[in-house]
Amino acid sequence: MEETNLFEIETKWPRPDADLFKLGNDENRIILKSNPKLDEDFFEYAFDFKKAANILTTHILNHPRIDRLDTYFFPIVFLYRHSLELILKAIALKNITDLAEGRLFVKETFHNLSEILTKIEPFISENIEKNRDEFLWLQDLFEDMSSIDRDSDSFRYPFSLSLKRDGDPFDEGTKVFTIRLFFEEQTHINLIALASKMEVVFNILNAYYKNNHTGSENYKKYKPIFLEVGGTYYGQSVLGYSYKRKKFGPYVKGYTESAEFLVEYIKLNPKCKKSLFMPIGYLFRNGIELAMKEILFEECSFDFQEAARKVNRKKHKLRGIWNIIEGDILNHARPSEDDKTIDHVRRYVTQLHDFDTEADKFRYPTDKNLLGHFGKPLKLDFITVTDFFGELAYFLFGVVLMMSHQNELQADIEYEYSKMQWEHNDYNEY
Repeated sequence: MEETNLFEIETKWPRPDADLFKLGNDENRIILKSNPKLDEDFFEYAFDFKKAANILTTHILNHPRIDRLDTYFFPIVFLYRHSLELILKAIALKNITDLAEGRLFVKETFHNLSEILTKIEPFISENIEKNRDEFLWLQDLFEDMSSIDRDSDSFRYPFSLSLKRDGDPFDEGTKVFTIRLFFEEQTHINLIALASKMEVVFNILNAYYKNNHTGSENYKKYKPIFLEVGGTYYGQSVLGYSYKRKKFGPYVKGYTESAEFLVEYIKLNPKCKKSLFMPIGYLFRNGIELAMKEILFEECSFDFQEAARKVNRKKHKLRGIWNIIEGDILNHARPSEDDKTIDHVRRYVTQLHDFDTEADKFRYPTDKNLLGHFGKPLKLDFITVTDFFGELAYFLFGVVLMMSHQNELQADIEYEYSKMQWEHNDYNEY
Protein backbone atom coordinates (compact mmCIF):
# COMPACT_ATOMS: atom_id res chain seq x y z
CA MET A 1 0.00 0.00 0.00
CA GLU A 2 1.34 3.41 -0.95
CA GLU A 3 2.24 5.52 2.04
CA THR A 4 0.53 8.91 2.47
CA ASN A 5 2.86 11.86 2.93
CA LEU A 6 1.59 13.66 6.01
CA PHE A 7 2.95 16.99 4.85
CA GLU A 8 0.97 16.96 1.56
CA ILE A 9 -2.45 17.40 3.17
CA GLU A 10 -3.75 20.82 2.12
CA THR A 11 -6.67 21.61 4.38
CA LYS A 12 -6.65 23.63 7.59
CA TRP A 13 -2.91 23.29 7.60
CA PRO A 14 -0.02 25.36 9.04
CA ARG A 15 0.83 28.35 6.86
CA PRO A 16 4.28 29.89 6.32
CA ASP A 17 3.11 33.39 7.24
CA ALA A 18 1.03 32.57 10.33
CA ASP A 19 0.94 35.47 12.79
CA LEU A 20 -0.96 35.18 16.06
CA PHE A 21 -1.17 38.97 16.30
CA LYS A 22 -2.26 39.81 12.76
CA LEU A 23 -5.30 42.12 12.75
CA GLY A 24 -8.07 41.79 10.22
CA ASN A 25 -11.51 43.38 10.04
CA ASP A 26 -12.51 45.71 12.87
CA GLU A 27 -15.55 43.61 13.80
CA ASN A 28 -13.29 40.68 14.70
CA ARG A 29 -11.03 42.65 17.03
CA ILE A 30 -10.81 42.10 20.77
CA ILE A 31 -9.00 44.42 23.15
CA LEU A 32 -7.48 42.78 26.22
CA LYS A 33 -6.87 45.17 29.10
CA SER A 34 -6.29 44.34 32.75
CA ASN A 35 -8.62 45.89 35.30
CA PRO A 36 -6.73 47.59 38.16
CA LYS A 37 -9.47 46.26 40.45
CA LEU A 38 -8.33 42.66 40.65
CA ASP A 39 -11.56 41.32 42.11
CA GLU A 40 -13.57 42.69 39.17
CA ASP A 41 -11.19 41.06 36.70
CA PHE A 42 -11.49 37.69 38.44
CA PHE A 43 -15.26 38.10 38.68
CA GLU A 44 -15.57 38.77 34.93
CA TYR A 45 -13.39 35.76 34.07
CA ALA A 46 -15.54 33.61 36.39
CA PHE A 47 -18.72 34.52 34.52
CA ASP A 48 -17.06 33.92 31.16
CA PHE A 49 -15.86 30.42 32.07
CA LYS A 50 -19.22 29.51 33.60
CA LYS A 51 -20.99 30.75 30.48
CA ALA A 52 -18.79 28.58 28.26
CA ALA A 53 -19.52 25.54 30.43
CA ASN A 54 -23.25 26.21 30.29
CA ILE A 55 -23.27 26.55 26.49
CA LEU A 56 -21.34 23.32 26.00
CA THR A 57 -23.48 21.38 28.47
CA THR A 58 -26.70 22.61 26.90
CA HIS A 59 -25.41 21.64 23.46
CA ILE A 60 -24.42 18.06 24.26
CA LEU A 61 -27.57 17.41 26.28
CA ASN A 62 -29.81 18.80 23.52
CA HIS A 63 -27.89 16.94 20.80
CA PRO A 64 -26.79 13.81 22.65
CA ARG A 65 -24.02 11.69 21.19
CA ILE A 66 -22.41 9.14 23.42
CA ASP A 67 -18.86 10.07 22.40
CA ARG A 68 -19.42 13.76 23.18
CA LEU A 69 -21.11 13.01 26.49
CA ASP A 70 -17.94 11.18 27.49
CA THR A 71 -15.19 13.37 26.00
CA TYR A 72 -16.73 16.84 26.42
CA PHE A 73 -17.19 15.94 30.08
CA PHE A 74 -13.56 16.84 30.82
CA PRO A 75 -13.54 20.41 29.49
CA ILE A 76 -17.07 21.07 30.80
CA VAL A 77 -16.18 20.06 34.35
CA PHE A 78 -12.94 22.02 34.18
CA LEU A 79 -14.77 25.14 32.97
CA TYR A 80 -17.36 24.91 35.74
CA ARG A 81 -14.79 24.09 38.39
CA HIS A 82 -12.51 26.89 37.23
CA SER A 83 -15.36 29.42 37.28
CA LEU A 84 -15.87 28.59 40.97
CA GLU A 85 -12.18 29.04 41.71
CA LEU A 86 -12.20 32.41 39.96
CA ILE A 87 -15.25 33.76 41.77
CA LEU A 88 -13.93 32.52 45.14
CA LYS A 89 -10.73 34.43 44.46
CA ALA A 90 -12.76 37.46 43.40
CA ILE A 91 -14.43 37.43 46.82
CA ALA A 92 -11.04 37.19 48.52
CA LEU A 93 -9.43 39.96 46.48
CA LYS A 94 -12.40 42.23 47.03
CA ASN A 95 -11.54 42.13 50.72
CA ILE A 96 -7.75 41.72 50.60
CA THR A 97 -6.53 45.03 49.23
CA ASP A 98 -2.87 44.74 50.22
CA LEU A 99 -0.89 43.22 47.35
CA ALA A 100 1.50 41.31 49.62
CA GLU A 101 -1.40 39.80 51.53
CA GLY A 102 -3.09 38.90 48.27
CA ARG A 103 0.01 37.11 47.03
CA LEU A 104 0.25 35.20 50.30
CA PHE A 105 -3.39 34.19 49.98
CA VAL A 106 -2.80 32.84 46.45
CA LYS A 107 0.30 30.96 47.58
CA GLU A 108 -1.40 29.38 50.59
CA THR A 109 -4.60 28.31 48.85
CA PHE A 110 -3.37 27.63 45.29
CA HIS A 111 -6.27 25.86 43.50
CA ASN A 112 -7.85 24.18 46.52
CA LEU A 113 -11.51 25.25 46.61
CA SER A 114 -12.02 24.03 50.15
CA GLU A 115 -9.02 26.01 51.41
CA ILE A 116 -10.13 29.15 49.57
CA LEU A 117 -13.61 28.90 51.08
CA THR A 118 -12.10 28.64 54.56
CA LYS A 119 -9.95 31.72 53.93
CA ILE A 120 -12.87 33.85 52.76
CA GLU A 121 -15.24 32.80 55.55
CA PRO A 122 -14.60 35.98 57.59
CA PHE A 123 -15.49 38.10 54.54
CA ILE A 124 -18.92 36.51 54.05
CA SER A 125 -20.00 36.20 57.67
CA GLU A 126 -23.21 38.19 57.12
CA ASN A 127 -24.34 35.83 54.38
CA ILE A 128 -23.44 32.80 56.48
CA GLU A 129 -25.51 34.08 59.38
CA LYS A 130 -28.55 34.40 57.10
CA ASN A 131 -28.28 30.78 55.93
CA ARG A 132 -25.71 28.68 57.77
CA ASP A 133 -27.08 25.44 56.34
CA GLU A 134 -26.33 26.71 52.85
CA PHE A 135 -22.73 27.44 53.82
CA LEU A 136 -22.32 24.04 55.50
CA TRP A 137 -23.64 22.38 52.33
CA LEU A 138 -21.09 24.37 50.34
CA GLN A 139 -18.31 23.32 52.70
CA ASP A 140 -19.18 19.65 52.31
CA LEU A 141 -19.33 19.93 48.54
CA PHE A 142 -15.99 21.73 48.27
CA GLU A 143 -14.34 19.19 50.56
CA ASP A 144 -15.57 16.45 48.23
CA MET A 145 -14.40 18.38 45.16
CA SER A 146 -10.97 18.94 46.68
CA SER A 147 -10.60 15.24 47.47
CA ILE A 148 -11.02 14.55 43.74
CA ASP A 149 -9.46 17.62 42.18
CA ARG A 150 -7.42 19.53 44.73
CA ASP A 151 -4.93 20.95 42.22
CA SER A 152 -7.28 21.61 39.29
CA ASP A 153 -5.65 18.99 37.07
CA SER A 154 -7.95 15.96 37.25
CA PHE A 155 -10.04 17.17 34.31
CA ARG A 156 -7.19 18.72 32.33
CA TYR A 157 -4.89 15.68 32.16
CA PRO A 158 -5.42 11.90 32.21
CA PHE A 159 -2.90 11.24 34.98
CA SER A 160 -0.43 12.80 37.38
CA LEU A 161 3.24 11.88 37.67
CA SER A 162 4.76 10.82 40.98
CA LEU A 163 8.49 10.58 41.58
CA LYS A 164 10.30 8.22 43.89
CA ARG A 165 13.95 7.25 44.19
CA ASP A 166 15.15 3.69 44.02
CA GLY A 167 18.51 3.59 45.78
CA ASP A 168 20.95 6.50 46.04
CA PRO A 169 18.92 9.73 46.56
CA PHE A 170 21.72 11.77 44.97
CA ASP A 171 21.87 9.67 41.81
CA GLU A 172 19.71 11.08 39.02
CA GLY A 173 19.50 7.63 37.51
CA THR A 174 17.56 6.29 40.48
CA LYS A 175 14.52 8.48 39.85
CA VAL A 176 11.48 6.37 39.04
CA PHE A 177 8.23 7.88 37.80
CA THR A 178 4.83 6.32 38.32
CA ILE A 179 1.43 7.50 37.15
CA ARG A 180 -1.84 7.86 38.96
CA LEU A 181 -4.82 7.74 36.65
CA PHE A 182 -7.48 10.20 37.73
CA PHE A 183 -10.26 7.85 36.63
CA GLU A 184 -9.39 4.17 36.73
CA GLU A 185 -12.72 2.39 37.10
CA GLN A 186 -15.71 2.67 34.83
CA THR A 187 -18.04 5.27 36.34
CA HIS A 188 -21.34 6.64 35.04
CA ILE A 189 -21.59 10.31 36.09
CA ASN A 190 -24.92 12.14 36.19
CA LEU A 191 -24.00 15.10 33.98
CA ILE A 192 -27.37 16.84 34.40
CA ALA A 193 -27.09 16.79 38.19
CA LEU A 194 -23.46 17.95 38.01
CA ALA A 195 -24.16 20.93 35.75
CA SER A 196 -27.28 21.93 37.70
CA LYS A 197 -25.31 21.77 40.93
CA MET A 198 -22.48 23.89 39.53
CA GLU A 199 -24.99 26.56 38.49
CA VAL A 200 -26.47 26.59 42.01
CA VAL A 201 -23.02 26.89 43.60
CA PHE A 202 -22.06 29.73 41.27
CA ASN A 203 -25.25 31.61 42.19
CA ILE A 204 -24.46 31.22 45.90
CA LEU A 205 -20.94 32.58 45.41
CA ASN A 206 -22.26 35.38 43.22
CA ALA A 207 -24.50 36.43 46.12
CA TYR A 208 -21.52 36.24 48.48
CA TYR A 209 -19.46 38.46 46.17
CA LYS A 210 -22.24 41.04 45.90
CA ASN A 211 -23.21 40.65 49.57
CA ASN A 212 -26.75 40.20 48.35
CA HIS A 213 -28.31 37.12 49.93
CA THR A 214 -31.11 35.83 47.72
CA GLY A 215 -32.81 33.50 50.19
CA SER A 216 -32.89 30.74 47.56
CA GLU A 217 -32.85 27.18 48.85
CA ASN A 218 -32.15 25.47 45.51
CA TYR A 219 -29.10 23.82 47.06
CA LYS A 220 -31.41 21.53 49.04
CA LYS A 221 -32.32 19.73 45.82
CA TYR A 222 -28.81 18.35 45.53
CA LYS A 223 -26.44 16.23 47.57
CA PRO A 224 -23.10 17.86 48.45
CA ILE A 225 -21.36 15.30 46.25
CA PHE A 226 -19.24 16.42 43.33
CA LEU A 227 -19.62 13.49 40.93
CA GLU A 228 -22.88 11.66 41.46
CA VAL A 229 -23.40 8.39 39.63
CA GLY A 230 -26.54 7.55 37.69
CA GLY A 231 -28.84 9.60 35.54
CA THR A 232 -30.58 8.87 32.26
CA TYR A 233 -28.74 7.19 29.39
CA TYR A 234 -28.41 10.42 27.41
CA GLY A 235 -27.71 12.49 30.49
CA GLN A 236 -24.64 10.74 31.83
CA SER A 237 -20.94 10.64 31.05
CA VAL A 238 -19.03 7.37 31.27
CA LEU A 239 -15.44 7.58 32.47
CA GLY A 240 -12.63 5.12 32.84
CA TYR A 241 -13.64 2.42 30.39
CA SER A 242 -11.32 2.84 27.41
CA TYR A 243 -8.40 4.93 28.56
CA LYS A 244 -5.95 2.20 29.52
CA ARG A 245 -3.84 2.43 26.39
CA LYS A 246 -4.71 5.72 24.71
CA LYS A 247 -4.85 7.88 27.81
CA PHE A 248 -4.66 11.29 26.13
CA GLY A 249 -7.02 10.76 23.21
CA PRO A 250 -10.36 11.52 24.93
CA TYR A 251 -8.92 14.66 26.52
CA VAL A 252 -7.44 15.96 23.26
CA LYS A 253 -10.71 15.31 21.44
CA GLY A 254 -12.84 16.90 24.18
CA TYR A 255 -10.80 20.08 24.58
CA THR A 256 -10.21 20.69 20.88
CA GLU A 257 -13.73 19.95 19.69
CA SER A 258 -15.36 21.97 22.46
CA ALA A 259 -13.21 24.97 21.49
CA GLU A 260 -14.20 24.53 17.86
CA PHE A 261 -17.88 24.32 18.79
CA LEU A 262 -17.68 27.59 20.74
CA VAL A 263 -16.02 29.25 17.74
CA GLU A 264 -18.98 28.18 15.58
CA TYR A 265 -21.36 29.33 18.33
CA ILE A 266 -19.84 32.82 18.18
CA LYS A 267 -20.36 33.00 14.43
CA LEU A 268 -24.09 32.73 15.19
CA ASN A 269 -23.86 34.87 18.34
CA PRO A 270 -21.15 37.48 17.61
CA LYS A 271 -21.96 39.48 20.75
CA CYS A 272 -20.44 36.62 22.77
CA LYS A 273 -17.04 37.02 21.11
CA LYS A 274 -15.40 38.94 23.97
CA SER A 275 -16.90 36.90 26.81
CA LEU A 276 -15.98 33.52 25.31
CA PHE A 277 -12.55 34.46 23.98
CA MET A 278 -10.56 33.43 27.06
CA PRO A 279 -12.35 30.10 27.62
CA ILE A 280 -11.89 29.25 23.93
CA GLY A 281 -8.23 30.22 24.09
CA TYR A 282 -7.63 28.01 27.09
CA LEU A 283 -9.51 25.04 25.64
CA PHE A 284 -7.45 25.23 22.45
CA ARG A 285 -4.20 25.82 24.32
CA ASN A 286 -4.70 22.87 26.64
CA GLY A 287 -5.80 20.68 23.73
CA ILE A 288 -2.53 21.47 21.94
CA GLU A 289 -0.45 20.74 25.05
CA LEU A 290 -2.31 17.45 25.49
CA ALA A 291 -1.75 16.50 21.83
CA MET A 292 1.98 17.14 22.15
CA LYS A 293 2.13 15.02 25.29
CA GLU A 294 0.12 12.31 23.54
CA ILE A 295 2.78 12.20 20.83
CA LEU A 296 5.54 12.15 23.44
CA PHE A 297 4.11 9.42 25.67
CA GLU A 298 2.28 7.24 23.17
CA GLU A 299 3.96 7.58 19.76
CA CYS A 300 7.60 8.65 20.21
CA SER A 301 10.51 6.24 20.61
CA PHE A 302 11.08 7.08 24.30
CA ASP A 303 10.21 4.58 26.99
CA PHE A 304 7.86 5.73 29.74
CA GLN A 305 10.56 6.70 32.25
CA GLU A 306 12.46 8.78 29.69
CA ALA A 307 9.27 10.49 28.50
CA ALA A 308 8.21 11.19 32.08
CA ARG A 309 11.60 12.72 32.94
CA LYS A 310 11.46 14.97 29.90
CA VAL A 311 7.90 16.20 30.42
CA ASN A 312 8.48 16.66 34.14
CA ARG A 313 11.21 19.17 33.32
CA LYS A 314 9.21 21.04 30.69
CA LYS A 315 5.85 21.12 32.55
CA HIS A 316 3.51 23.27 30.39
CA LYS A 317 6.17 24.86 28.17
CA LEU A 318 5.11 24.15 24.61
CA ARG A 319 8.40 25.00 22.93
CA GLY A 320 10.26 22.63 25.24
CA ILE A 321 7.84 19.79 24.56
CA TRP A 322 7.98 20.47 20.82
CA ASN A 323 11.78 20.31 20.82
CA ILE A 324 11.53 16.83 22.35
CA ILE A 325 9.06 15.41 19.81
CA GLU A 326 10.16 17.17 16.62
CA GLY A 327 12.87 14.65 15.76
CA ASP A 328 10.55 11.66 16.06
CA ILE A 329 7.90 13.40 13.95
CA LEU A 330 10.45 14.01 11.19
CA ASN A 331 11.67 10.41 11.37
CA HIS A 332 8.13 9.19 10.78
CA ALA A 333 7.09 11.77 8.17
CA ARG A 334 10.33 11.81 6.15
CA PRO A 335 9.44 15.03 4.26
CA SER A 336 11.31 16.07 1.16
CA GLU A 337 14.07 18.67 1.46
CA ASP A 338 11.90 21.42 -0.02
CA ASP A 339 8.99 20.70 2.36
CA LYS A 340 9.02 23.46 4.99
CA THR A 341 5.96 22.36 6.96
CA ILE A 342 7.96 21.58 10.07
CA ASP A 343 9.48 25.07 9.95
CA HIS A 344 6.00 26.57 9.76
CA VAL A 345 4.82 24.51 12.73
CA ARG A 346 7.85 25.54 14.75
CA ARG A 347 6.81 29.14 14.11
CA TYR A 348 3.32 28.43 15.46
CA VAL A 349 4.67 26.75 18.57
CA THR A 350 7.20 29.50 19.24
CA GLN A 351 4.61 32.27 18.98
CA LEU A 352 2.17 30.49 21.26
CA HIS A 353 4.91 29.62 23.75
CA ASP A 354 6.18 33.19 23.89
CA PHE A 355 2.66 34.54 24.41
CA ASP A 356 1.59 32.02 27.04
CA THR A 357 4.72 30.44 28.50
CA GLU A 358 3.19 29.45 31.85
CA ALA A 359 -0.24 28.35 30.55
CA ASP A 360 -1.99 31.10 32.51
CA LYS A 361 -2.72 33.89 29.99
CA PHE A 362 -6.09 32.43 28.98
CA ARG A 363 -6.84 30.97 32.40
CA TYR A 364 -6.37 33.86 34.86
CA PRO A 365 -6.39 37.66 34.59
CA THR A 366 -3.08 37.83 36.49
CA ASP A 367 0.08 35.84 37.06
CA LYS A 368 0.91 34.18 40.39
CA ASN A 369 2.12 37.52 41.75
CA LEU A 370 -1.23 39.13 40.95
CA LEU A 371 0.28 41.25 38.19
CA GLY A 372 -2.19 41.78 35.35
CA HIS A 373 -1.32 40.06 32.10
CA PHE A 374 -2.47 42.99 30.01
CA GLY A 375 -1.28 46.15 31.73
CA LYS A 376 -0.98 47.63 28.28
CA PRO A 377 -3.99 47.09 26.00
CA LEU A 378 -3.48 44.28 23.51
CA LYS A 379 -5.49 44.07 20.29
CA LEU A 380 -6.15 40.62 18.89
CA ASP A 381 -8.25 39.34 16.03
CA PHE A 382 -10.72 36.61 17.01
CA ILE A 383 -10.60 34.89 13.60
CA THR A 384 -6.82 35.09 13.37
CA VAL A 385 -6.32 33.60 16.83
CA THR A 386 -8.85 30.79 16.50
CA ASP A 387 -7.63 29.88 12.98
CA PHE A 388 -4.08 29.84 14.36
CA PHE A 389 -5.09 27.41 17.09
CA GLY A 390 -7.15 25.28 14.73
CA GLU A 391 -4.36 24.90 12.17
CA LEU A 392 -1.84 23.82 14.80
CA ALA A 393 -4.33 21.44 16.41
CA TYR A 394 -5.15 19.88 13.04
CA PHE A 395 -1.47 19.31 12.29
CA LEU A 396 -0.93 17.56 15.62
CA PHE A 397 -4.02 15.42 15.04
CA GLY A 398 -2.56 14.33 11.70
CA VAL A 399 0.78 13.57 13.33
CA VAL A 400 -0.87 11.29 15.88
CA LEU A 401 -2.73 9.40 13.14
CA MET A 402 0.42 9.00 11.05
CA MET A 403 2.70 7.91 13.88
CA SER A 404 0.10 5.60 15.41
CA HIS A 405 -0.48 3.86 12.08
CA GLN A 406 3.23 3.42 11.44
CA ASN A 407 3.92 2.21 14.98
CA GLU A 408 1.16 -0.39 14.70
CA LEU A 409 2.59 -1.63 11.39
CA GLN A 410 6.06 -1.84 12.93
CA ALA A 411 4.69 -3.75 15.93
CA ASP A 412 2.97 -6.21 13.59
CA ILE A 413 6.19 -6.74 11.65
CA GLU A 414 8.18 -7.31 14.83
CA TYR A 415 5.56 -9.74 16.09
CA GLU A 416 5.58 -11.76 12.87
CA TYR A 417 9.38 -11.82 12.86
CA SER A 418 9.58 -13.03 16.46
CA LYS A 419 6.92 -15.65 15.68
CA MET A 420 8.96 -16.90 12.73
CA GLN A 421 12.09 -17.02 14.88
CA TRP A 422 10.26 -19.01 17.54
CA GLU A 423 8.87 -21.46 14.99
CA HIS A 424 12.33 -21.82 13.41
CA ASN A 425 13.98 -22.53 16.77
CA ASP A 426 11.20 -24.93 17.70
CA TYR A 427 11.66 -26.81 14.40
CA ASN A 428 15.44 -27.12 14.88
CA GLU A 429 14.94 -28.74 18.24
CA TYR A 430 13.48 -31.71 16.42
